[in-house]
Amino acid sequence: MLVTLNDILPDAQAGRYAVGLFNTTDTDMLEGVLAAAEELRAPVIIGTAEVLLPFGELQLIAPSVIAAAKRAKVPVVVHYDHGLTFDRCIEALKLGFSSIMFDGSAGDHDTNIAATREIVKIAHSFGASVEGEIGHVGNTDDEGGESYTTPEEAKEFAENFVNEKTEEA
Repeated sequence: MLVTLNDILPDAQAGRYAVGLFNTTDTDMLEGVLAAAEELRAPVIIGTAEVLLPFGELQLIAPSVIAAAKRAKVPVVVHYDHGLTFDRCIEALKLGFSSIMFDGSAGDHDTNIAATREIVKIAHSFGASVEGEIGHVGNTDDEGGESYTTPEEAKEFAENFVNEKTEEA
């Protein structure tokens, strides 16, 4: 059954369990993840990210992922992860993704908040959930994986969406 993050995350939080997100770029990966989720009777998030599009174009993979999610015997979120561009996020919504993550973190903080707010409005009109991205986590080349997101930035970002039905990162 196709659901949003808002449908599965409150139960996961209350039950103190994680919900895995598995990026799939072909139907073999998709079927494997769904078979495991159904065997375990566990909700699952099937995703693809903008950086993975060379390996599985949205217009090609979306119909099979969404159809499989609707057929599944467990809750399945179809999530567009780390959408770097407004246009690709909108494309994912039009194709039927039930959740998107808009990553405007490469821009300045205020621009990111404004763009994320716009994406939230649009995504909600599609019935989809939204995750936002702020700051920067150090590259794998950085020793210690230094985080460049400050607690103040995270607080301000969250306060901008406190009355929204969305998940912010």
